[in-house]
Amino acid sequence: MIIREATLSSQASQEMLRLTRIENAELKPMRRSNSVDSLSPKSRLLNAMNTIPITPGVPYNTIIGDRGRGDSPNSSDGVVPYWSSHMNGAESEHIVPSRHGAHQDPQAIAEVLRILKANAR
Repeated sequence: MIIREATLSSQASQEMLRLTRIENAELKPMRRSNSVDSLSPKSRLLNAMNTIPITPGVPYNTIIGDRGRGDSPNSSDGVVPYWSSHMNGAESEHIVPSRHGAHQDPQAIAEVLRILKANAR
């Protein structure tokens, strides 16, 4: 059996290189990465992706946990600080009293449903 590179993955990598000023060698992994590496603020891949602007006209929303303290913009979900979750230009920003598992919070789930219904065609 012959194993070949995934076409979609390769195309995505080439598109990212085309859209950024990152040199190909800068993205070459120094070792096999894992899920923790990809979430690090030092992740070369995340930093490269963060230089790609959001396509104009494509709406986006944020749902952010704040551990129920209500102290945004100094809040955190216990893992990710508010400043890292906030996105200028978002159609909406919904802060829920939740830790890092905000995706399981009833308020967050209701907000996802609201966004989906508002954008259903």
